[in-house]
Amino acid sequence: MEDPEDEIEEDSEEFLENESEKRFNTSIDELEKIKIDYKRIKRIDQSKKRAVIESVFDERTVFHLNKILVNGPLKRIEGVISAGKEANVYLAYDLDGKEVAVKIYKIDSNTSRWMKKYIIGDPRFKKIPHNVSKIIFLWASKEFKNLKRAYKADLRVPKPLFIRNNILIMEYIGFESIPAPVLKDIKNPKEPVNLFNELLSFIKLLYQKAKLVHGDLSEFNILYHNQSPVVIDISQAVAIQHPKAEVYLARDIKNIFQYFDKLGIETPNPTDFYYDVLNIEV
Repeated sequence: MEDPEDEIEEDSEEFLENESEKRFNTSIDELEKIKIDYKRIKRIDQSKKRAVIESVFDERTVFHLNKILVNGPLKRIEGVISAGKEANVYLAYDLDGKEVAVKIYKIDSNTSRWMKKYIIGDPRFKKIPHNVSKIIFLWASKEFKNLKRAYKADLRVPKPLFIRNNILIMEYIGFESIPAPVLKDIKNPKEPVNLFNELLSFIKLLYQKAKLVHGDLSEFNILYHNQSPVVIDISQAVAIQHPKAEVYLARDIKNIFQYFDKLGIETPNPTDFYYDVLNIEV
């Protein structure tokens, strides 16, 4: 005759085994649910990103952006790096999974008006279109060409990679998904004297080697990456033959000198530097 205690022990073991199996199966079920839910959230997240893009840009821009995402060179677009009146810049990934920056210019009649003063008089652009979207496309192409010139002159700017209409793809400046900050957000940059000298060298070489003047250089469009400056937003840069090139050069110099004066850096005479850039002896 079996001992009742043995029966109780067997029943207990069987109960524990059943409970363990139930919990194991429940865990598997929960993992599957989490996995499915994660995919659902990811799909919603991606659709939200697409919705954000579609709410900001016109149908033609969305059409070309979708083509680029389907056919390359983009694999996917992540969050916004910066948003402005002229354009938004997005973090994206190319077909190799590498970070790139995508700048999408807004088709806007208000911004197209002030763009003309940086286009008219530039010998590279003979015919100025009247159509708003074509002016924006020309503006995007202008930034692409300016970046190519500056990059070819070994200046620290993002490498231009691709252009289509108002969509510009360029090198991403940052560490993985964290974009480099703009200089204005750095309270105490390290070795500010070196930083100042690097920017003076940039202005001079941009003029003498790339034959361009930035036209809007300030701490707002200089990225601070690896303790060195990377100059961005070069769409308004003009050829040195532009009738207002020297006016824009003087403004760039003034902005940079003012920024470093505020940091307490001893700066040389800006007028002397201006003539040095022009390679004119005073």
